[in-house]
Amino acid sequence: MSGRAAPPRESWWPYLGLRACELGLRTMTRRGAYRLTGPLATVLTAAAGSHFRGLAANLRVARPELDPAAARRLLRANVQNFLKAWIDVLQMPHRPTRAWRAWLETEGVEHLDTARAMGDGVIIVSFHLGAWESVIASLNDVFPGLALLAERVRPVRCYNWFAKTRLRAGCQVIPLDCDAARGGDLAAAQRAGAASARAVYRVLRRHGVVVIAIDRDLLGTGAALPFFGHEARIPLGAVEIAARTGAAILPVTILRTPQDTYLARAYPPLTVPGGRGDPEAVRSVTARLLRLLEPVVAAHADQWHVLSPLFGPPVPRGQAAVTPATIPLDSAAIGPAR
Repeated sequence: MSGRAAPPRESWWPYLGLRACELGLRTMTRRGAYRLTGPLATVLTAAAGSHFRGLAANLRVARPELDPAAARRLLRANVQNFLKAWIDVLQMPHRPTRAWRAWLETEGVEHLDTARAMGDGVIIVSFHLGAWESVIASLNDVFPGLALLAERVRPVRCYNWFAKTRLRAGCQVIPLDCDAARGGDLAAAQRAGAASARAVYRVLRRHGVVVIAIDRDLLGTGAALPFFGHEARIPLGAVEIAARTGAAILPVTILRTPQDTYLARAYPPLTVPGGRGDPEAVRSVTARLLRLLEPVVAAHADQWHVLSPLFGPPVPRGQAAVTPATIPLDSAAIGPAR
């Protein structure tokens, strides 16, 4: 007999609920489905407020100048945009590429060509910000060899549906198994991270493009770096892989506009000075990415969807990243839910 433990039995209900939502949205227009998100966000933030406690705490750090009423409006707007992002995912299998592309604008596309010329493959680095799925669906012929590093969610049937949906849109999913981290097994979490890194290496060796978000420390192995004037546990893996492989790092943001179209913006690419074996260079480049993307989050906090608490204590004065105190208030972020 094998000593390996049998996998835990998982309920079918989450998967059946997922497929039921997909079927229901198949019969609805995008605009019609979006109309439901405002009332539903109001109900969810009122009736299930504890579920969004971590999100609310993160938003308070990102926008500390907001009074309690404005902070509640920001949370409601964030949840509404989160629901719109889920609608995009669930409608992705039934909408052709040309429909998505009609809603997409791009800026800084020339930086992608620069990044490809700089290194062996490209690592697109971003946050859980805006509407990534829409861009994956609309640019599947622009990014041959595109791969996305994503958490292996439970139940596994739901994860398999997400992976197959993205694969049909031209995007390979590299799973990041976070079960060990949740169980407090640091060694197993590190092994899971190493397995995902090897899959990323394979994509980069084919001169592919890998998308990695760096604003969630899913494995619990991140470093404490200054972000919005607080300590935040940030994973270094994306930059470490770039240092080891010579891949270029391309910062990208995907934002939803007030008209519910999408804006994809690329920034000048980076490389890691010193190459492999220089942990301080890895930390420095990761901190630089945080400083670059921090003002974007502050200006569009209604689209930054990190539900688990991210921030620790304030960092000593003089060590914090540039804070968004001078950024004007984003009326879309704190106004009435659309």
